[in-house]
Parts: sequence; structure tokens; C-alpha cells
Amino acid sequence: MFAKFEEEPIFRFKEFDEARVYIENFQDNKDTFEAIDYMINHKEYYFLLKNILNQPNLKKSILSYLFFNLPCLKREEDLEILIQILQHIDQIGKNIIIDYIKTCNNIDFAKKLYLHNLKIEAIEIFKKFPNLEEFLKQKLLNETDKNVLKKSMEFFKIYDENYITVLKEKLGN
Repeated sequence: MFAKFEEEPIFRFKEFDEARVYIENFQDNKDTFEAIDYMINHKEYYFLLKNILNQPNLKKSILSYLFFNLPCLKREEDLEILIQILQHIDQIGKNIIIDYIKTCNNIDFAKKLYLHNLKIEAIEIFKKFPNLEEFLKQKLLNETDKNVLKKSMEFFKIYDENYITVLKEKLGN
């Protein structure tokens, strides 16, 4: 009898400007989450990301909700602002975004993070992709940052334990 009944989400906002006010302020309340839903449904990803960048002390519940619901980004402008956010956000926020990037399986974007000096974050994403061994080995040839080398050891513990000795030598162990 109720088989054909499907509940459709009812959004509080009917226009962009109504939702915009909540996104620009990012208060931790129901209206903000509905505004995020509105923006995602209307593919206003750049606007959402730009406002995250402008609010570095954003509550983690909002950040988690947004990245849990955000589809994988493909536009170059959106990916560039995501890099900027990663460069300015705290570690908890980085972890939320890294988990999001991992779910999107975007190897090229992970490589781009490495090239934008987000090396530790990129290596964390690389752990999901075994075919990045050679890429990472090549990048590590001239690497001197001990934190990057240590994070790389985590990657190679998974995919190439023999290479760990090379990294240990670079670290002086």
C-alpha cells in the first residue's frame, strides 16, 4: 500500500540568498545544515568551500557534515580552493578533508597536494593507492624533511618493506 511512497526532502530555503546568510556565518544549528544541503543540491560547491576558507575556526560538526555529503569535486577551481583550505586548517579539519579525498579516489589530486607542499597529507592519501610507489620514491630522492620521510615509512611498510632501509639511512637511523 505504501510501496510507492518515498519521502522527498523538504528544504527550508527556496532561494540562494536565504541559504547564503547561514553559510556565511556557519552557526552550529539546524538552519546551517539545511543551508549546506541547499548549496550541495544546487551545486554551489565553490561558495561553500570559499566560506570554509574564510572561517578557520569552523566547528568540526559542520565540517564533517559538509564533507560527508559533498560529492567528489571535479572542477579545477574547487580543487584549488580545497588545497588552500588544507593549507590553513587545523589537524582535525585536515583529517576530515583527507578522509573525504580518500573516498573520491582522485590520485591526480593527491599528487597535486604533494606538489603544493602538503606532502604529509598527500602521503596519508597515497596509502590507499599501491601504484604510487615509484612516484613517491622519485619524490623522496631529494627529500630532507624528516617528518615527510617518517610518514613515507608508513606508506612503504604497507607496499615495499625493503625501501624502509633506504629511508632509515636518510634519517640517519
